[in-house]
Amino acid sequence: MSASKHPKIAVSAPGKVLFAGGFLVLDRLHTGLVFGLDARIHVCVERWEDCQQELGKEGSGLATSQSHSQSYVQVTSPQFRDARWAYRVSENIPRLNQGKSTEDGRHVSVDVSQIIESNSPFTTTSNKFVETTLRYALTYLSHRRRADTESSPPSQSTFQNLKIAILADDDYYSQSAGSSQPQDSNTGFSDFGVTLSQAHKTGLGSSAALVTALAGALLAFHSSNTSTPTALDLTRLHNLAQAAHCAAQGKIGSGFDVAAAVYGSCLYRRFSPSILEALGEASSADFGERLHLCVDDLNLEGNKTWDVQVKSGAVQVPSSLMLIMCDVDCGSETPGMVRKVLKWRSDNPDEAGVLWTALQLGQEDLCVELARIAEREGLVDPEEAKANAVADADVEQQFTRKFQPLADIISTIRSLVREMSTKSAVPIEPPVITELLDFCTSLPGVVGGVAPGAGGYDAVALLVRNDPDVVKRVQNKLEGWKTSSGQRTTSGSGNVGDDVATIGRVRLLGVKQEKEGVRMEGTDRYHGWT
Repeated sequence: MSASKHPKIAVSAPGKVLFAGGFLVLDRLHTGLVFGLDARIHVCVERWEDCQQELGKEGSGLATSQSHSQSYVQVTSPQFRDARWAYRVSENIPRLNQGKSTEDGRHVSVDVSQIIESNSPFTTTSNKFVETTLRYALTYLSHRRRADTESSPPSQSTFQNLKIAILADDDYYSQSAGSSQPQDSNTGFSDFGVTLSQAHKTGLGSSAALVTALAGALLAFHSSNTSTPTALDLTRLHNLAQAAHCAAQGKIGSGFDVAAAVYGSCLYRRFSPSILEALGEASSADFGERLHLCVDDLNLEGNKTWDVQVKSGAVQVPSSLMLIMCDVDCGSETPGMVRKVLKWRSDNPDEAGVLWTALQLGQEDLCVELARIAEREGLVDPEEAKANAVADADVEQQFTRKFQPLADIISTIRSLVREMSTKSAVPIEPPVITELLDFCTSLPGVVGGVAPGAGGYDAVALLVRNDPDVVKRVQNKLEGWKTSSGQRTTSGSGNVGDDVATIGRVRLLGVKQEKEGVRMEGTDRYHGWT
């Protein structure tokens, strides 16, 4: 593992939309319906051959002792300005005594620290998701290597100097005035023209996709396979990505976004928080051993084994439908909203219990209806369907009849969400989003839509007829759309709050639903960016 056999590895992971089960997914008694999206975060890993030259005086520390080995990692996000970080990886290896370790591998520690020098060419601002994922992935790899070679523990560093590039598909960010067209039509990646802090996210789960793709690329790069790996160990990657993502967030979330990044579209039931609570801080004694046991699910204590449920087969989108997203260019502060909803639930358990049960039943009805439509469509011969095709004038009526039960279910779910929004005084579906969704739902070919996840002012999700003309019509209608009172609107009234939000330009994102999760990628498509 100390010398990777792979010159370059590329991994991508998808974004997500929690179409139903927002807030419910925080509780193991409930589930969330998550759609993976075809917008992906891409990570390329290769050896950093000219590390010493680029680091300058920092590179003088590369020659290290057996007991304290160092390597370096450069991370770039070339679509953004000032997005180049450097990290020092310090692996504390047990000292040797006559060829044998005086301590077992449990006491090996890995520290990742950002190189911050006033005269350095590297970014001095932190990137907590990248740094935390590096720390967790490299710690896990170090301990797994020592477990695999327990009879003869290695005395040299597990790692070589690495160069990592991170790229994002366009739909993760709202278009800005500084954005340019893709430099290469073969790759489709754009220069966003701004710093990361200036970019407006569209709420598609970029942090979970980043953590998953970065962890997956590091695992694949350090794989012991002699040939380029074509598949990833999804279970280990899921466990590692959940641990790293929660640590970077500073809290143990539900994990549905990481599950979608790993497995794609799924019906998700969260893991017990105690699994990750047992890890402790990365700086604590024997953290690496605990992380190793957690990722490999080797902890035999009853309440510490992974109990997450990810059912990919339970989520189906009929071929006649597609999921599309509208960006309203005004993201929400999800953690604050979640805290308020959970406090309301704690203060009003009976009232909240009735609502959450109704929302869970609505979600189950939604899954059943989608599966029923998909099954019926699968039984129809394509040639027979073509022969029985109705005239264009009757298409909309036929579509409405076919999907009316599904539309009613989505409408019921939205009604329940608005009720929870009012009772909790949290803008889960604020009036301006209600107006936008009602407008979109009134358009021909649109079944229904929701304010996904925790709601608020992120992108909204629509289920529409799988027809380019329908998508184009929605796109045209959204151009120049404003609320009835103009763009500036309150996020609610009465119990919902008095926040004021400005909804910018509404646009249709190019993203759509995709079933596949994390995957290996060919490296040629990233030429010019890495």
